[in-house]
Amino acid sequence: MNTRALLVLTDSEPGDSALVRAAREYADANDCSITLLRVVPEVKRAFRNERGALILPWQGMQVMKAAARSDLEQLRDQFLGGRSFPTKMLVRFGDVIDELAAACYAAHPHAVMARSRPRAFLPRRSRDRRLLSRLAAPVLLLNASDGLVGEPASDNATAMPLSFSDKVKALYHLPVFAGMSRKELEMIARNLDEATIDAGTTVIHEGKSNQAFWIVVEGELALAWRGKVVERITRSGLVGVPSMLDGRPAWATVTAVTPVRALVASKEQFRLLRADDRIALRLWAATGARLRHHILESMSEAG
Repeated sequence: MNTRALLVLTDSEPGDSALVRAAREYADANDCSITLLRVVPEVKRAFRNERGALILPWQGMQVMKAAARSDLEQLRDQFLGGRSFPTKMLVRFGDVIDELAAACYAAHPHAVMARSRPRAFLPRRSRDRRLLSRLAAPVLLLNASDGLVGEPASDNATAMPLSFSDKVKALYHLPVFAGMSRKELEMIARNLDEATIDAGTTVIHEGKSNQAFWIVVEGELALAWRGKVVERITRSGLVGVPSMLDGRPAWATVTAVTPVRALVASKEQFRLLRADDRIALRLWAATGARLRHHILESMSEAG
């Protein structure tokens, strides 16, 4: 992604219009591109249509994907025309929170915007609460009065060094470590050092050996392949995972766009982390999720 994106979760409801209008105002004010996301439930069983014809799960999902994409195109054409930044559309199947969390991890958006849904039979199952606890990005919620509620994204760094508790808290909000115990997170934190770098500093060079694993706490980096920027990495983004896992030369160059604060593991520290099978499997899975996102984005751009 060449610009930071505002990731907008649409629900196929009348309120989507106000949501996308608010998204445009926010994106225009913050120089963001916009990605419209629709998450559709998976079809797991065959069913018969009104004419009695058998519809297989994959056939039903194709129809649902086409309908969802058509809805997104209408929202784009009606409310997002004439912008200097691109608008992308993404349709995913599965649980809303899981798919949104995966999209956040893979794309590192500037912020996430969604329609507020505070009510739930069980308060802990409230979608708003799940969004705020699971996503590795600032969350902006549009309330019933069409007002935005939430903390806007900020790239401003603070001078106060991170405490051990701060490190654990930062790890807790990473999707890749979701569900891990505090004891496990503390073990990871003990193998991470705080580092700050200036804008313009290159931390990984394409084709060369990588020496560290990075977790971005503040700031923005650009990931470039063969000289072309293909991704912007912001808060909670991971850097250097593939080459640290397989020991091969880095496939891309990563350079700081702004001053960056990060948690960093050296080769020796990462070796200790990788020795824990649960951590290693999660990092491999995160690498796969990132690859899946790039493939889906390439397919979307190809039409």
